[in-house]
Amino acid sequence: MPRQARIDYLGALHYVIGRGIERSKIFEKDIDKKEFLLRLKVLLDKSSMQCYAWGIMDNHFHLLLITGKTTLARFMRCLLTGYAGYYNKEHKRSGHVFQNRYKSIVCDRDEYLLPLIRYIHLNPIRTKKVNNRVSDLLEYKWTGHRDIMKNRTKGEIIIEREEVLSYFGEREGKAKNEYLKYIEEGIGEKRDYSGGGLIKSAGGFQNLLRRKKDEREMYDDRILGSGLFVEEVYKREEEEESLKMKSGIRNIKELIDKISAYYVVEKEEIINTKKKEVREIRSVLVYLASKYLKESGEKLGKLLGVGSGAISITKEKGRILCREKGLEKQILQ
Repeated sequence: MPRQARIDYLGALHYVIGRGIERSKIFEKDIDKKEFLLRLKVLLDKSSMQCYAWGIMDNHFHLLLITGKTTLARFMRCLLTGYAGYYNKEHKRSGHVFQNRYKSIVCDRDEYLLPLIRYIHLNPIRTKKVNNRVSDLLEYKWTGHRDIMKNRTKGEIIIEREEVLSYFGEREGKAKNEYLKYIEEGIGEKRDYSGGGLIKSAGGFQNLLRRKKDEREMYDDRILGSGLFVEEVYKREEEEESLKMKSGIRNIKELIDKISAYYVVEKEEIINTKKKEVREIRSVLVYLASKYLKESGEKLGKLLGVGSGAISITKEKGRILCREKGLEKQILQ
């Protein structure tokens, strides 16, 4: 049976798992893990791909990524090919390092972003690498949990730290405490985050087929989410390129023109003002510029006079606004 094509689109949340060939160790020493992380960090800095959680074990890794201007396929090819070359040279071997293709699952961001961050960061406890306590998890070097909890320089951090903490509170101290409580609540949790969740919730494929026609939902083992989410992913892939072509936007200036006309606000006010009544407009601008023009957070930050951390949070607010109010079609049509 031929392999299914990967699903990918701008803003897609991917849960990625890669294993060593025949489940053998591919991160034998700390230096191997450091090399993998260094390559991951360099690629993240070069692209607008974003990482929200990561974990490295001896024979596999977990990543939680949101697609930016670089496709997931290209990003992972660079990461895995580069690491395999290093590993073979370092360990004086040849041949494949990773087992078949890495697994990537498109996930419902609203429902699974935080649970997957917790699931990935708790992996060392589940696999008995550390004791069954969150305090011990902080001393384990090979998950993104430390990126969130420790005061580290910006150049060391892989995760979109400010955005993750923003889900738990506006002030960093309170947000860290709430994040820790959330992580601790997941210890001992047994959930399956592989794709095709609808099949499992229905009690298996045969039970799904037995449902009445009007009760059936779409499913896809490459997607983690409800049947409605599966349908949304299919439609999104088809509509995204069509909408971009119909909108005629070729650059950031043309996008600002459209947003200015829709909100009846002067362009200069959108760019230069940080007043409360303009925040929604700026959020929508950042989200649409990232999605359709593939503008980097750094470039948008310079345009609007804010830091990259603020841009990340602003983009998420814009995504929610566009989804809840159906703004994309209204602005771009």
